[in-house]
Amino acid sequence: RNSENILKALIAHEIDLGIIEETEKITSVKYKFFLKDEVVPVCSFKSPFAKRKKIEVKELINIPVALRERGSGTLAAVVEALGKCKLKVSDLKTKIILGGTEALKNFLVDDTAIGFLPLRSVSKQIKNGELVRINIPHLHISRDFFFIQRQGNETDKMNNLFIKMAVAHYNKK
Repeated sequence: RNSENILKALIAHEIDLGIIEETEKITSVKYKFFLKDEVVPVCSFKSPFAKRKKIEVKELINIPVALRERGSGTLAAVVEALGKCKLKVSDLKTKIILGGTEALKNFLVDDTAIGFLPLRSVSKQIKNGELVRINIPHLHISRDFFFIQRQGNETDKMNNLFIKMAVAHYNKK
């Protein structure tokens, strides 16, 4: 689920541990850094944009884009990066808004639009040629992921063991 929904589920005691991109801290929640992630612009190898050496940020206003839904940490990271380039999401030519990384990835494989997805989620499709990473100079999108727990629950042994193993596995040098 997207970060907003995971945070709501934690606060409502539906879950005891979550992983989200931090957008704002809530005092009743404990945050522990997990990893840094890069969000990259990609398109299908069939897209006319796949053959371009680079696309300028300002060109995005004329290119069909596929985006994640409101509440998505990926979308929040894209919004922040575009803002640094003096663009808003509303300036873009949005073709579709999808709920979930896999849905967006599957859409982009078969369409000609550009989308923004976590590099970790599309590295296999880039490697096998289904998706192409697009060079957009001056558009750098990254985000930090955090484990979240309700304050007072941060001593749960099972959760702490899971956090320790996940941090060790995903933060190998």
